[in-house]
Amino acid sequence: MTIEVPYQPLPVHQSDVRYAHGPDSAVQPGVPAGVTIEFDWNDSAIYPGTSRKFWVHVPARYDPSEPASLMVFQDGWWYLDPEGEVRGAIVLDNLVHRGDIPAVIGVFVDPGVFPDAEDPKNRNTEYDAYDDRYVSFLLTEIIPEVTKHYSIAEDPDRWGICGGSSGGNCAFTAAWLRPDSSAG
Repeated sequence: MTIEVPYQPLPVHQSDVRYAHGPDSAVQPGVPAGVTIEFDWNDSAIYPGTSRKFWVHVPARYDPSEPASLMVFQDGWWYLDPEGEVRGAIVLDNLVHRGDIPAVIGVFVDPGVFPDAEDPKNRNTEYDAYDDRYVSFLLTEIIPEVTKHYSIAEDPDRWGICGGSSGGNCAFTAAWLRPDSSAG
């Protein structure tokens, strides 16, 4: 069925334009909340001198005897923030609970920073480089730390990676360069 709506121009200044959140972006009655654990990562061999946080969200339906699927989010806190635009953990909890997706462990990785540097951000260096450093960082540093604590499926068809803007560049590059790995 096609529904026609009249044309309505967007405001010239769009900083106040926001998409309405759907029901999966809100805590739903009867849906058990997963657990989110915060990690600090300060010993990167691939991005030496950087410091970062990452969060692992484990859905309530996670069963350690059944390896979970994995979803990696760039700009971790932006995607995880329960009051933010995406609310990734809430969405995962709702979709897993309803059975729309299998148990998925979300890994929300912030870009590195150089503490005490005049220009501390390393986001563009990490996200906009069209090489294998970032995917190698995930595969050799972050994901092994996650698998120390949780059972993750080895099947690359059960892994995903996402991001927006430069984080989207990063996700695409990781999947493009390593489609044979679970990070692709």
